Amino acid sequence: MLTHRQKDVLLMVVLVVVIIIVLTSCGSTEPKATLVSEIYIVQSGDMLWTISERYMAKSTAGPRDIREFYHGIIELNYDSVFYNRTPGAIYPGDRLQINYWQ
Repeated sequence: MLTHRQKDVLLMVVLVVVIIIVLTSCGSTEPKATLVSEIYIVQSGDMLWTISERYMAKSTAGPRDIREFYHGIIELNYDSVFYNRTPGAIYPGDRLQINYWQ
């Protein structure tokens, strides 16, 4: 039979082991996904929504909402493309930087 002190020591050892296991399993240093950045040159007939759908399908690091992707493209390219335009207006020859996760 274990004494009260031996039980306390055993409990402390078990708690320390559990804490070590939890801390080492939560702190993975490997990235779960890689950010990919591409330049897309707008073609005649392109719409920002369909470009967003195309690149959202390439994003394999988890589900994303199409609106998030659409507005992300506008935000990322605001200074170079969308500054003086109606939101979402694109023209052939526009160069859009598009980021997605793989």
